[in-house]
Amino acid sequence: MSAVLPKLSLTARDVFNLLEKSPFGFVQFGRVIQSDIDAFSLAIHSGLIDINNAPRCVCGNIMRLRQRLDKSENAYQGFGWQCHGSSRCRRTFSLPKVTFFEDVKFSWVKVWDLCLHWFLQTPVTVAAGQLGVSKDAAIDWYSFCRQICYDTVSDLDICIGGPGLHVELDESHIFKRKYNRGRQLAFQHVWIFGAICRESKEAFVQVVADRTGATLWPIIRRKVYPGTVILTDSARVYNSLHEAERGGFEHYQVNHRRNFVHPDNPNVHTNTIERQWGLLKGTIKGCMDEDRLEMYLGEFMYRRQFLMANTNMEKRTLGKQFKVFLSDVRKAFPGVQGQ
Repeated sequence: MSAVLPKLSLTARDVFNLLEKSPFGFVQFGRVIQSDIDAFSLAIHSGLIDINNAPRCVCGNIMRLRQRLDKSENAYQGFGWQCHGSSRCRRTFSLPKVTFFEDVKFSWVKVWDLCLHWFLQTPVTVAAGQLGVSKDAAIDWYSFCRQICYDTVSDLDICIGGPGLHVELDESHIFKRKYNRGRQLAFQHVWIFGAICRESKEAFVQVVADRTGATLWPIIRRKVYPGTVILTDSARVYNSLHEAERGGFEHYQVNHRRNFVHPDNPNVHTNTIERQWGLLKGTIKGCMDEDRLEMYLGEFMYRRQFLMANTNMEKRTLGKQFKVFLSDVRKAFPGVQGQ
């Protein structure tokens, strides 16, 4: 292996302009990322591939970046870390090892394009057709992106509401387990339980085994701050939320058999969270097992938390949100840290 630094086609300023400036989308991305050297340069400047912090070998020596001579024509293959200590240790790692690009079987340009299609919510079959990759490959990369979302949200200790703030609570039926076959959820009817704060728009959602008080009350105590004003439907499980042992919340209910909004108080309704259930159910398609459903819920919450574009300027500068996603990719796949 010879000592050499990768040649890059893009500068850090080029990548900054791509991700930070308007407009951001398929056209602008395609103009900048056209070849594998461009894709590799983007991976370097976005931090998904780190060549500046050399890992430490198990022998204690700092490793150095090298490239195999027989791979010198390729902009990224053949680059790797090699121990530069005693002659007895020549441990090596490929540059993409423990990164988002480890074991990639096709062009890195297509990897970036698949991630962008996932980010912009292109249907996976459409993305596969446009990029000329198999449906299974596209599904795999969409799943990788979804896993990043799930892991990031799972690490958040979300607690919503607060004194004087209004939180809507509700549970919703997702689907019924079909035929009781396969690695399906352990319970037949699949329910989710969640809440949203009207003022802050913070929310949480999770799969629950049932809608009993024993299941829902501990979640409410853990996820909703004391002093919050809670609004629910008239389900019996919520009737005791005003009691001290249930949290002592100020609590209002609306009977959905009669009204969607309380006739005497227009602020008492659960329309906000009902809209969220509609959006969530629109993202869940196909046969689900427990793991897959959790991944979709994680993606839904991640997009709400980090990828919402509400203003025209935010919609034109989606690259900033894509950059947020890339920072979470970097945390999940940090590269070789010394092994």
